[in-house]
Amino acid sequence: MRNVVTTFRMKDEMDKQPNQNKIFMSDVIVSRKRSLFYGRKWNILDIVTIVWVSFVHFLMIFAPFTFTWGAFWAAFLCYALCGMLGLTLSYHRNLAHRSLKLPKWLEYTFAYFGVQAAQRDPIFWVSIHRTHHQHVDSDKDPHSPTYGFWFSHIGWLFDSSFIVEKVFPLHYFKNRISFFNA
Repeated sequence: MRNVVTTFRMKDEMDKQPNQNKIFMSDVIVSRKRSLFYGRKWNILDIVTIVWVSFVHFLMIFAPFTFTWGAFWAAFLCYALCGMLGLTLSYHRNLAHRSLKLPKWLEYTFAYFGVQAAQRDPIFWVSIHRTHHQHVDSDKDPHSPTYGFWFSHIGWLFDSSFIVEKVFPLHYFKNRISFFNA
């Protein structure tokens, strides 16, 4: 029911403020701007992430020239294991939503496939996803479309300090930090 209320609220806001940017083919209004690249502090994890994503996309340029059926089936097998079983089934359905029950050995195997998909560890992924569902399109949403289309789809991956601020606030760690300092 929250999504319906959010959609109506956004339509009312759009009627009142026609100068706001609207995401193409959506009722979502971009009410906050977050720079993807300029005017923010980059840390080593952000740099490694953007280099990795850029490198993988750069390699795709050579795919038509080096095509073989063996490579195609190996890529499809990796997609099936890492994407379908690791991310979709394990990270999303099993760990984040608990919508199915697996034997522990199979749960760990599928979670390992998810790690191989370069989406970080299961605890980090599930924490971000659950926070997203708790605070849909609000200020606490780690990849809200109200920050813009590109930020909500891929830009948030390159801003780890933003994710830590939204998902893992400092008060979450206070008791744990004082415990380790004692």
